[in-house]
Amino acid sequence: MNENDFQILGERPVRVLFTGGGSGGPTLPLLALAEEISQQRKVTHFLFLGSKNGPEREMVEQTEIPFVAIPSGKVRRYWSWHNFIDPFFVLGGGLMSLALLLIFRPQIVVSAGSFVSVPVAYAAWILRIPHVILQMDVLPGLANRIMAPVSKALVAYFEKTAKKFPSISFKKVIGPVVRQEISSANAKFANERFGLHPELPLILITGGGQGAAGLNRAVLPLLKHLLKNFQVVHLTGSGAAKCFVQETSVFSHQHYHPLEVVYEGMGDLIAKSEIVLTRAGMGILGELAVLQKDTVLIPLPGTHQEENALLIKENNAAEYVSQQVLSTEGINWWDNFFEKRVPGEMGKKLHKLLPDGGTKDFVKLVFDLSGKV
Repeated sequence: MNENDFQILGERPVRVLFTGGGSGGPTLPLLALAEEISQQRKVTHFLFLGSKNGPEREMVEQTEIPFVAIPSGKVRRYWSWHNFIDPFFVLGGGLMSLALLLIFRPQIVVSAGSFVSVPVAYAAWILRIPHVILQMDVLPGLANRIMAPVSKALVAYFEKTAKKFPSISFKKVIGPVVRQEISSANAKFANERFGLHPELPLILITGGGQGAAGLNRAVLPLLKHLLKNFQVVHLTGSGAAKCFVQETSVFSHQHYHPLEVVYEGMGDLIAKSEIVLTRAGMGILGELAVLQKDTVLIPLPGTHQEENALLIKENNAAEYVSQQVLSTEGINWWDNFFEKRVPGEMGKKLHKLLPDGGTKDFVKLVFDLSGKV
């Protein structure tokens, strides 16, 4: 059965262009959105526009969604010679975006931040293709604010965040957009895949891409202490594992599992975890909310993640410790936290703050705006 057959049956193909990246945080929700659209429609066509050197390329290509890298610049608030050449990259990205939009003919464009999205958003505006922003963090990113004047709709995780986009008339606050791998996660599968002890409680430590090195150094003095009562899976970040293994070579423990990244089985690994130590990006926090995990947030210093962590801490939905405190007082801080902790309590509050259903709500919005109801 081809596309024309589905049109005869009353269901036209869905064509969605995604753009964003720079890290895994914005990329995974877009892939989750594509996954859910494919579940609900028989014929789907996707294209992902991202940066040349970002981690999104490998993540997208594993899903078999076509990926095209386009030129992109960056707005810097400090002196750099790159400021003189980046406008040419932005112009190149805009021209390439126009060409790709004309070739692919999407019914809607969905962006999740990063400067690679900016020329795509303006190209979509020129061609009158509806553009939707996914704003997960509490504080709007500069790229999303630049795209706001040409965007049709905004999807946000927090009401206070949505109010910061006055130029966008259509706004929707939803729960986290997560992959089915998260929703259907099974802790038992993690034992076999990662060689874990089935009875010993697990702590998962993950710092994401750009935040891995600093977090690795901060938790290093704490690792031996954690291993007294827990097994630990430590996601050290791409390219950091070999260096970090050398630093941790002073001890060897059968229940310490350093890994660079996990592409398959992350949901099962989170489900297995009793406590998760992580940065405060909303991508991972959405997944932790779905699985109701007790979480310790160590935000990347001097970034928007600190605002995410503060809001979640204010709702008693996670613990918050700075990277500096963890580095200098980690063992004492941990003992105090662990003594006061009520297992499962923070996870339930995190789930209440970021409830289920976000992925399906977002897909419905995509269908509504693209005329696919």
